[in-house]
This record gives sequence, C-alpha cells and structure tokens, in this order.
Amino acid sequence: MLVSSTAALVSGMGNAAYEASKAAMLGLARSIAVGYGPDGIRANTLCPGWVETPMGDRSMQEVMAQRGISLDEAYRILTQHTPLRRPATAEEIATCILFLASDESSIVSGTTLVADGGGLAVDVAEIEF
Repeated sequence: MLVSSTAALVSGMGNAAYEASKAAMLGLARSIAVGYGPDGIRANTLCPGWVETPMGDRSMQEVMAQRGISLDEAYRILTQHTPLRRPATAEEIATCILFLASDESSIVSGTTLVADGGGLAVDVAEIEF
C-alpha cells in the first residue's frame, strides 16, 4: 500500500520533482503487483487530493497571506470546484488505506484509488472563474 497524491495524475507549475516522485509510486505499485502477485502479495496506490493535515495547512499559507483569509476559507477556495466542495479528513484517508489493506479488497491489486472529493472528475475548461 503506497500513498501518493493526485499530483501523480495532474501537473502544476513548478512542481516537477514532487509530481515525478508521486507518479513513480504508481509504477512501483504496478510492478510490485505483477512481480509478487503470484506469491499472494498485493500492491495498490492511494492518491489523495487536499487533506486537512499539517502539510495541507502549510500549503494554504500562501493563499491565506495573499488574500488575508483564514485557514478554513483557504481550504474552501481551493476545493470550491470539487464536487464534494471540501478537503478530506485524515480519518477519511485512513479509511481508504484500511480498505486497500484489508481482505475486503482481496482481488484489488496494481491499481490506484483516487480520494479527492471528485476533483479529478471536473473538466477545468468548463469552470467559470
């Protein structure tokens, strides 16, 4: 079970090293799944979007400073175009990890679960700014 990021699947300006490292995790999980699946070993990757954690909070600092807003408002702005309109909690991400690590997902291997409130489902070309 590897934890990556939605940054493995989309790109932003100035994030090449971070995004490349997160994308590599998807390939690693697939390679582990193929190479060790015959031994009963499964490997999957979880790609969270925004999560309310100390790391997420640090990412909000620039938005907060630029706009003079609170942490909650920064998260609201950065998730306003995701279908669920909010970041995940650490507990929600832990539940996804627990599922992938459990026997309930015993047939799931070599794949990626995206837990981003539907953010990657949105066609950004249709967003009105």
